Amino acid sequence: MPQIDVERALQALDGNMELLKDLASMFVEDAPILLEQLKEALNDEHPMQARSAVHSLKGLIATFFANSSVEIAQRLEDSAAEGNLEMLFNGELEQLEESIGSLKADFVARGWVERL
Repeated sequence: MPQIDVERALQALDGNMELLKDLASMFVEDAPILLEQLKEALNDEHPMQARSAVHSLKGLIATFFANSSVEIAQRLEDSAAEGNLEMLFNGELEQLEESIGSLKADFVARGWVERL
Protein backbone atom coordinates (compact mmCIF):
# COMPACT_ATOMS: atom_id res chain seq x y z
CA MET A 1 0.00 0.00 0.00
CA PRO A 2 1.42 3.41 -0.89
CA GLN A 3 2.39 5.46 2.07
CA ILE A 4 0.70 8.83 2.05
CA ASP A 5 2.82 11.40 3.82
CA VAL A 6 -0.04 13.27 5.44
CA GLU A 7 2.26 15.66 7.27
CA ARG A 8 4.01 16.80 4.08
CA ALA A 9 0.73 16.96 2.15
CA LEU A 10 -0.82 19.13 4.83
CA GLN A 11 2.30 21.29 4.99
CA ALA A 12 2.04 21.90 1.24
CA LEU A 13 -1.60 22.92 1.74
CA ASP A 14 -0.94 25.22 4.72
CA GLY A 15 -2.52 22.69 7.05
CA ASN A 16 -5.87 22.69 5.29
CA MET A 17 -7.29 19.21 5.95
CA GLU A 18 -10.56 20.00 4.18
CA LEU A 19 -8.64 20.85 1.02
CA LEU A 20 -6.69 17.61 1.31
CA LYS A 21 -9.95 15.68 1.58
CA ASP A 22 -11.34 17.56 -1.42
CA LEU A 23 -8.21 16.65 -3.39
CA ALA A 24 -8.67 13.00 -2.40
CA SER A 25 -12.24 13.14 -3.74
CA MET A 26 -10.98 14.69 -6.97
CA PHE A 27 -8.36 11.96 -7.23
CA VAL A 28 -11.02 9.27 -6.88
CA GLU A 29 -12.99 10.88 -9.71
CA ASP A 30 -10.11 11.79 -12.04
CA ALA A 31 -7.70 8.85 -11.73
CA PRO A 32 -9.97 6.32 -13.50
CA ILE A 33 -10.51 8.75 -16.39
CA LEU A 34 -6.77 9.28 -16.79
CA LEU A 35 -6.12 5.54 -16.56
CA GLU A 36 -8.62 5.00 -19.35
CA GLN A 37 -6.92 7.69 -21.45
CA LEU A 38 -3.60 5.96 -20.82
CA LYS A 39 -4.98 2.60 -21.92
CA GLU A 40 -6.49 4.11 -25.06
CA ALA A 41 -3.16 5.73 -25.92
CA LEU A 42 -1.43 2.39 -25.46
CA ASN A 43 -3.95 0.57 -27.62
CA ASP A 44 -3.56 3.22 -30.31
CA GLU A 45 0.24 3.23 -29.86
CA HIS A 46 0.45 6.96 -29.17
CA PRO A 47 3.39 7.43 -26.80
CA MET A 48 2.94 11.19 -26.36
CA GLN A 49 -0.71 10.78 -25.37
CA ALA A 50 0.35 8.01 -22.99
CA ARG A 51 3.01 10.30 -21.56
CA SER A 52 0.47 13.08 -21.04
CA ALA A 53 -1.99 10.79 -19.23
CA VAL A 54 0.64 9.26 -16.96
CA HIS A 55 2.13 12.71 -16.28
CA SER A 56 -1.29 13.89 -15.09
CA LEU A 57 -1.67 10.78 -12.93
CA LYS A 58 1.76 11.39 -11.44
CA GLY A 59 0.73 14.92 -10.53
CA LEU A 60 -2.39 13.70 -8.79
CA ILE A 61 -0.42 11.09 -6.85
CA ALA A 62 2.30 13.57 -5.89
CA THR A 63 -0.30 15.69 -4.10
CA PHE A 64 -0.31 13.04 -1.39
CA PHE A 65 3.48 12.52 -1.32
CA ALA A 66 2.97 8.81 -2.08
CA ASN A 67 6.55 8.51 -3.27
CA SER A 68 6.59 4.85 -4.30
CA SER A 69 3.59 5.47 -6.54
CA VAL A 70 5.15 8.62 -7.95
CA GLU A 71 8.26 6.61 -8.82
CA ILE A 72 6.21 4.07 -10.79
CA ALA A 73 4.47 6.85 -12.68
CA GLN A 74 7.77 8.61 -13.36
CA ARG A 75 9.30 5.46 -14.88
CA LEU A 76 6.27 5.08 -17.13
CA GLU A 77 6.32 8.73 -18.12
CA ASP A 78 10.01 8.57 -18.99
CA SER A 79 9.48 5.45 -21.07
CA ALA A 80 6.56 6.97 -22.97
CA ALA A 81 8.50 10.22 -23.52
CA GLU A 82 11.19 8.13 -25.23
CA GLY A 83 8.51 6.61 -27.46
CA ASN A 84 8.87 3.26 -25.72
CA LEU A 85 5.52 1.76 -24.71
CA GLU A 86 6.92 -1.69 -23.97
CA MET A 87 7.37 -0.94 -20.28
CA LEU A 88 3.68 -0.11 -20.04
CA PHE A 89 2.79 -3.46 -21.55
CA ASN A 90 5.15 -5.43 -19.30
CA GLY A 91 3.39 -5.18 -15.96
CA GLU A 92 4.20 -1.60 -15.08
CA LEU A 93 0.70 -0.41 -15.94
CA GLU A 94 -0.73 -3.03 -13.60
CA GLN A 95 1.59 -1.78 -10.85
CA LEU A 96 0.34 1.74 -11.40
CA GLU A 97 -3.29 0.59 -11.32
CA GLU A 98 -2.69 -1.35 -8.10
CA SER A 99 -0.98 1.65 -6.58
CA ILE A 100 -3.89 3.92 -7.48
CA GLY A 101 -6.33 1.37 -6.05
CA SER A 102 -4.35 1.28 -2.82
CA LEU A 103 -4.38 5.06 -2.59
CA LYS A 104 -8.14 5.14 -3.03
CA ALA A 105 -8.59 2.43 -0.39
CA ASP A 106 -6.37 4.42 1.95
CA PHE A 107 -8.55 7.50 1.42
CA VAL A 108 -11.62 5.48 2.39
CA ALA A 109 -9.85 4.00 5.44
CA ARG A 110 -8.88 7.49 6.60
CA GLY A 111 -12.43 8.73 6.10
CA TRP A 112 -11.37 11.23 3.43
CA VAL A 113 -13.85 9.83 0.93
CA GLU A 114 -16.99 7.88 1.63
CA ARG A 115 -17.04 5.59 -1.36
CA LEU A 116 -15.05 4.62 -4.41
